[in-house]
Amino acid sequence: MNKKSIFLVLIFFAFASIKAYSQCSSDECIAKLGDGYTFLKSYKMESVGEETEHSYVFSKETSYMLVLCGKDGASQNVTVTLYDSNRKEIATNYDKKNNKYYNAIVYTSKATGMYYLRYSFQGEQPCCVSVLAFKK
Repeated sequence: MNKKSIFLVLIFFAFASIKAYSQCSSDECIAKLGDGYTFLKSYKMESVGEETEHSYVFSKETSYMLVLCGKDGASQNVTVTLYDSNRKEIATNYDKKNNKYYNAIVYTSKATGMYYLRYSFQGEQPCCVSVLAFKK
């Protein structure tokens, strides 16, 4: 194989990987928001086997919805856990008892303050998008 052929093969794989990741977009997740919810922020995760944490200020008596979408529309093997400002666990999308992942969490904030969203990956999940929305 000559240098030109190798270069063309590398370009092909670069564009193929861009296309694969574009299938995991926030638009798909935004479409899954419940009625009356307003989009706030999206988070894209591509690191398998690691934990990622984000923070966001929630307002008292406001309902928040967090929706997860993988490249195939599912959120298998991605656990998101919501913590309050004291790092107390409030909710998670993973039901340990039934070994089931849910694609959304809905929570009504009892106090204004910093809340934390911790994501962890188990197994293979090359791309996951999370969308945070609110409703008064």
